[in-house]
Amino acid sequence: MKAELDVLIQYFRDAQDIGVATIRDVLQMPLPKSGLDWVQYCCNHGIQRLKELNGVPIYAHGFGIELTLGELTIDFDWGPNGEPDGFDAWRLYNFTLTNATGVECSHNDVIQWIDAAFENGELHQVGGTYFDPRRRADANRKPTTDGRRD
Repeated sequence: MKAELDVLIQYFRDAQDIGVATIRDVLQMPLPKSGLDWVQYCCNHGIQRLKELNGVPIYAHGFGIELTLGELTIDFDWGPNGEPDGFDAWRLYNFTLTNATGVECSHNDVIQWIDAAFENGELHQVGGTYFDPRRRADANRKPTTDGRRD
């Protein structure tokens, strides 16, 4: 895997884990069992109309959410089985624009890096979402709002 992609995925996954912990512990929202479950929850509770909840800037959209947590901004979607750890080229690239990752790249760079990693078997794909098998969310260890795991 290209070193820049490896670093970028690590930063993104750490941010996703912080986002999940924030949704669960600060926003006090249930974690969805699927992307569709997330859509239904947001619609039933008007989450998609909120700009802030419990002091946290949020933007709920489709199967996902964008959170701004101090200097960190993370935007991710829930997978078909409620997976919080997927990504695509646009989300990774966009992450570099709003966060200090140290990775300089274009959107096309990220597309090429992901394509190569996928072709080499280093990433898995479900639909249009990629997963790094080395960095999957662990249901048995809950992430905390500072990225550590219980």
